[in-house]
Amino acid sequence: MQPGQTFCVALRLEMDKQWHTYWKNPGDSGMPTQIVWNLPDGFHAGEIQWPYPQKFEDNELVSFGYEGEVFLLTEIKVPDTVKPGARAEIAAEVDWLACKESCIPGHADLKISLPVQDRKPESGRRWTGRFSDTRRKLPGKFTDWKISAAVKNDLILMHILPPSWFESELTGLEFFPEQEGIIDLSGKQNLQKSEEGYVIEIQRSLLSGKLPSRLQGVLISEKGWSQSRKEHALHIDVALHRFE
Repeated sequence: MQPGQTFCVALRLEMDKQWHTYWKNPGDSGMPTQIVWNLPDGFHAGEIQWPYPQKFEDNELVSFGYEGEVFLLTEIKVPDTVKPGARAEIAAEVDWLACKESCIPGHADLKISLPVQDRKPESGRRWTGRFSDTRRKLPGKFTDWKISAAVKNDLILMHILPPSWFESELTGLEFFPEQEGIIDLSGKQNLQKSEEGYVIEIQRSLLSGKLPSRLQGVLISEKGWSQSRKEHALHIDVALHRFE
């Protein structure tokens, strides 16, 4: 680590076959992984950077999370006052829930001691590829796509206007809400062409009361949202309008 700079730490969770842990919105059941940091004075940890999840269906329950292996990234800011040559202990208390046919809570107290240097640290070759893969799965902004959302009766309509460079046809879209209790997670999401682009019809939850002023979540596209077609997750944070 370097004084005044930011470095990235990953929590690596590896699940046995058919087991899964949970995303920031776990869905109908489950618990998101939680990290409580214990850092030296002046250090500051950001929010967990969540890769886009996958859907798990068990009878009528739908949950969002990860199977196999997942890296949850957090950026930590180093204060200017820390001196090169010293070492800093980065510690965290981690809680998670792993589920298959039943669920088992997990807990770990983790710590690592890192040197403070007056130059940018080199990346470890062992994990460079995993960090790169994880960053590609983080939802991006991609502002050349124009997104809006509105409520109409029991539907949330998400309108999508592609950029001029996009010449394919949108297929395989799926919206994962960050907010709980807004949409019917087991309901079908219908993608249709509109006059200006596309619209996704999303069923509202029968249990939803007052809707929020903004719709937040992740929209997954099998075609990708960038011209490289490698980034498949678009971060959604738009005003949620009402049809009169």
